[in-house]
Amino acid sequence: MTGLETLSSLGFSFTFEDAMASTDPTTKRIQYGERPTQPGMYIGLFHGRSSRNESMNDWGFAGPVLGPLTYCHTTYMAYVRLRFATEQGARVCCNSGHLDVDLEVVEDMIFFDGAYYGDWTLFFVAPEGCRRPDDSFRVKPRANVCHWHSHTKGAQHLDAHREN
Repeated sequence: MTGLETLSSLGFSFTFEDAMASTDPTTKRIQYGERPTQPGMYIGLFHGRSSRNESMNDWGFAGPVLGPLTYCHTTYMAYVRLRFATEQGARVCCNSGHLDVDLEVVEDMIFFDGAYYGDWTLFFVAPEGCRRPDDSFRVKPRANVCHWHSHTKGAQHLDAHREN
């Protein structure tokens, strides 16, 4: 009896896709603040909103992290062209079979997957900055989060310069 058959006999229900997704974290798009599984250049979208006219009382929601990329190019703030390092990256992040993907800019925001993002950042993740394996032996498991851009620090920094 295989391990999967043993789990089935105990009443656990799952598919092959479920099993692969749990062992291969590159099969799902990550959100801003999560560590990527591969080193490289990424674009992180944040300060999200559901509509262009939504009144913002806070920073909005975190968006996706797209990559790894080989380049990012902006033309006249009309679109942001991304070139993915792999076809798998383009499929997972943008559901595209092409390495080149254009993100539309609408009224100074990137429109992606039904949401508008007022901020985005390009960043590089070194191998040591990638997602670490989940562990179960620690009393307090280590976090796999990373903040490449601090909203609060940025706002305080700008306010301090305005006052001087």
